[in-house]
Amino acid sequence: MNSQQHILDIRTGTDIVYIPRLEAAYQRFGDAFFKRVLTPSELAYCKNNFNKISGRIAVKEAVAKALGTGIRGLGWAAGAPWQDIEVQSENNAVPTLTLHGRALEYAQEQGIADWRISLSHDGEYATATVLGLIR
Repeated sequence: MNSQQHILDIRTGTDIVYIPRLEAAYQRFGDAFFKRVLTPSELAYCKNNFNKISGRIAVKEAVAKALGTGIRGLGWAAGAPWQDIEVQSENNAVPTLTLHGRALEYAQEQGIADWRISLSHDGEYATATVLGLIR
């Protein structure tokens, strides 16, 4: 998309994650939980760092809210699978978002051409806000 095109609408989503809850899930289920939720590249980047993992989970849930679908497995029938929503980070650069599979289909159906994401951590919490831009 040409960056000069006007934004016609915005889809928003936000989420907050309590980091100790993830630590408890890890203690209970080990890597299996994170392997179900994170993509291989996210796992490699996070290296079992709960702050990084919590941020990615917050983004994934916020994207699902912006899409209006929810995450499959959280009770919303048509939800997008966790691994269809991928947060990419390199060398402390601003994280970017890539959608795959059903999540990408949902975004295309709604005309979402681009995404902006913001992650924040404070103490035991991670939060994410996403904007889906319709041009």
